[in-house]
This record gives sequence, C-alpha cells and structure tokens, in this order.
Amino acid sequence: MFRNLSTVGLPLSGRPSELIELALSFGFDAMDIDLLDFQQQAEAFGIPHARRLMVSARLKSGTFHLPVDLGADDATFEAGLAALPKRLEFAAAAEAVRAVATVTPASDEHSFKDLFERYRRRLNDVGDLLAQHGMMLGLNVRPEAEARANAANQFIHSFEGLVGLVAVAHDRIGAIADSWVFHVAGESPDLVASLPKGRLVEVRLSDAPRDVAAADLTAAQRLMPGDTGVISSSALLQRAKAAGFEGPVTPWADRSNLVGRGREKIVRMAGERLEAAWKEAGLPIVPRWFTPVQRDHLGRPIGDEAAIPVGIE
Repeated sequence: MFRNLSTVGLPLSGRPSELIELALSFGFDAMDIDLLDFQQQAEAFGIPHARRLMVSARLKSGTFHLPVDLGADDATFEAGLAALPKRLEFAAAAEAVRAVATVTPASDEHSFKDLFERYRRRLNDVGDLLAQHGMMLGLNVRPEAEARANAANQFIHSFEGLVGLVAVAHDRIGAIADSWVFHVAGESPDLVASLPKGRLVEVRLSDAPRDVAAADLTAAQRLMPGDTGVISSSALLQRAKAAGFEGPVTPWADRSNLVGRGREKIVRMAGERLEAAWKEAGLPIVPRWFTPVQRDHLGRPIGDEAAIPVGIE
C-alpha cells in the first residue's frame, strides 16, 4: 500500500509543481492524475512535457476519474464511451492504471432491477476498454440518506450492495473501500474480504463527528482521518492488507471542514495522520523507493546509485 494525495479528496488548488512539492514534503508516494488536463498538456506540448514533473519527483500515479458518466442518459454515455479509448491511451502514458467512479444512489426513471442491469452492461463495455491497457475501475457509493431523499427508486448505497454489483461485472471492475461508507452505512470493514480477489482498487480514509448518529450524517460532515477517532483508519488498513491490497490509500474530507487551515497545513496533517494509521495498524515502514546499489568485484559502489529517502509503502 502507498500513500496517495488527491486534490479532490482534500480539495486543494495550486500549480502542479506546488502540489507535487507538498506531496513530497509530507511523505506521499503518489498523486491522482487530472486526466483531461494531462491530455491537454500532452496534445499541446507532448507526453514527455506533460509527464515531466511527476517523473522528476518520482511520484507514482494514483487514480484518475473515469471520464464517462455511468449514470447518464444513453446519448451522453455513448459519447463518453466513444471518447474513452483515446483518453485511456493518455492515462497509460501517465502510468495511471486505476480509474474511479461513483455509482448513482437513486433514480426517478429506473427501478433498482433496471438500473442494476444498465450498470452491468455499461461496466462491461468500459471493462473491455480498460482491459486493453491492464487498467481497473474502482466504484464507490454515496451512503448518505440525503443523496437518496425524494427519489422514486433507491439504488446501491452500501459497500455490501457494491460487492453484489462487482461480483457480476467485468473482471476489470472493482471497488473502493471507503471508511466513510462503512461508517455511514453501518457496515463492518470485514466486508472487504467478500470482494472477489484482486478487485480492491483504492482505500479512502475519513473521520466523522462524535455527536451525530451515523445514519444522520451528511457529506459535508466528512472529516479528515484522525480528527475525532470515531472511524478507525487502522481497522480498514488491516483488512485491506489481509486482502493482499497494494494500491493507493487516500485521505478524504469535505471542503467545508478544511476552511482556514491553509494548503500546506492540510497536506502536512494528512501525511501525519496516514503515518499514524500505518503504525497503529502494525504495517511496516519501509523505503518508499529503493534503487539497488551496483558494486564492482571488490564490493565497492559503482556510480551514483543510492537508496532513496525513507517513506511508507
């Protein structure tokens, strides 16, 4: 597992160079990719130019938002699907292999059964394209009651329901294990073990206020992991580790709970909270990147090869 910084999960703004510097300064191993921005940069200046900052910083690519609206009307979905092959080529160039998307929690137009089949078919189409590049799509849900209020038909809004969809979907379709979802939906992170093997794509960590019942929480009350300790980050990390997960772990909080903290303070706090969760979960702290030192026949180092500074992986 490796620590991943998302400028959506922790709403941050700034020049890419500034954000990358913050990620490196506070122990992150990866950053999410803004795929559409990367495509624009690559088309205008070339792929090496678009990749230069991440490559020089030796940061991994975390996830990218799937540029297709899975819950849209047919015309909108088909248009997005038609544009997807080219966009996935750019994702591959950025070495980004994990896409993410959120399942619609309710519908006025479609019954649960119809919407389930609609998603299954669409995910099969998307999965075929992802497979060509060895990529996975991680699905997440919106567990808050407010997301389903006044809708005629409810759809998947829990991790258990998500597992049911993933189980019948293309083998390139997986799930995001989100501590906020487990808490709001009243579920145990033990459910991670019910996912088909190799289908866990990302782990997201958050916290919740002490004085609000889980079922009454709104999206705006989503806190930085470790803010209150109501949600255990280490418990989910342990379940993910037991499932053989080796992907990105991303802190996530609502913008309203970060107001006034400042960009540097937010990233520093997120890095410290993840390190604390790693230690509490009993996960090893090992070199983030390591380049073996080449030696001559007398055992002396050759060239400038050296170990890279310590981080978490």
